[in-house]
Amino acid sequence: MTTTHISRSWTILLLAAAAIAAAAIALTPSSAQAAVPKSFYGVVPQTDLTAADFDRMGQGRVGTLRVPLFWSAVDPSPAAGDEAWGGFDAIVADSARNGIEVLPFLYGTPTWVARDLDGRDCSGHDCVISAPQTPAGLDAWSAFVARAVARYGSNGTFWTQNPGLPRQPIEAWQVWNEQNSPEFYGPKPKPKAYAKLLDRAAGAIRAQDAAADVVLGGMAELAGVKTAIKGSKYLTKLYRVKGAKKDFDGVAPHPYGAKLKKVSAQVDLYRKAMKKARDKRADMWITELGWGSAKGGHPLHRGKKGQAQRLKEAFKYFKKKRKKLNVQTVTWFSWMDSPTSICKWCATSGLFRQGLVEKPAWRAFVKLTGGS
Repeated sequence: MTTTHISRSWTILLLAAAAIAAAAIALTPSSAQAAVPKSFYGVVPQTDLTAADFDRMGQGRVGTLRVPLFWSAVDPSPAAGDEAWGGFDAIVADSARNGIEVLPFLYGTPTWVARDLDGRDCSGHDCVISAPQTPAGLDAWSAFVARAVARYGSNGTFWTQNPGLPRQPIEAWQVWNEQNSPEFYGPKPKPKAYAKLLDRAAGAIRAQDAAADVVLGGMAELAGVKTAIKGSKYLTKLYRVKGAKKDFDGVAPHPYGAKLKKVSAQVDLYRKAMKKARDKRADMWITELGWGSAKGGHPLHRGKKGQAQRLKEAFKYFKKKRKKLNVQTVTWFSWMDSPTSICKWCATSGLFRQGLVEKPAWRAFVKLTGGS
């Protein structure tokens, strides 16, 4: 198996912005486990991924891997034919080998788009978070999204070019990430502006794969961030934008909270916004959820045993509410600890310590999935 890596720009972005198997070991799941699709149990990495990581995911019966598909990494210049899909190809291939569904979030504006097409005076990270808004910028965005779906979707060229791989096409696409936060969406979160981005992405996705799901970028409540819009309020404002409701199939809360009660309370806020908009059709995708294994200093620090207990409680809660809330997946943040993480609680949010040293949280996770 080829060693693969998440783009280092993902790690860098997480640090700056958050200031955030060869074959699977097939254990027979219980009848309760069998009622829940494998894709229900997911993870989000904050570090580079290697072949050993993918093997362990396969053994543990991880069903969904949520990762960024960086437009800025794939399409670094306006020149034709210089697209760099290799890094993401490797992620998709190793996921397929281990029976894991990839849930990409489409993100990250290339500097040439932000500056030359959108006229932004930006550099580096500021360009990356500057979602395109001009007709020319949105055209470039739409073209990128269409190429991604044409490559990895249900009729994707990646699968015909790699007939030896188990066929695991990408069937759901997340549009941006935490667009209600100025750390991820610049220069300022605006539901009307995001609606344009969403509309062009939805059109491109559905033109290539009519059956694919379009999922909103994940949204956290971010109650302590004055320049952000609370996720549930942002969703309400988005519903008010004419035509936006038809452009997505899934809502994606990031309901971080010290206790399960706070998690469920946040989910209720999103659900109320959906009901108020009479959106009975949309699914719910919990695309980030987690706690750290450190003790003290932050509400999301719960200690090793506490982290495992919160994981168990959260997955059981969403499993119980799965049909009522139309929950498609719950992806744990994160796969492995990152000692260089600026986000204080994120540093110990992993199911593993560095070197794939498992924590009690991993043992709790595989007890739910039927893996090892």
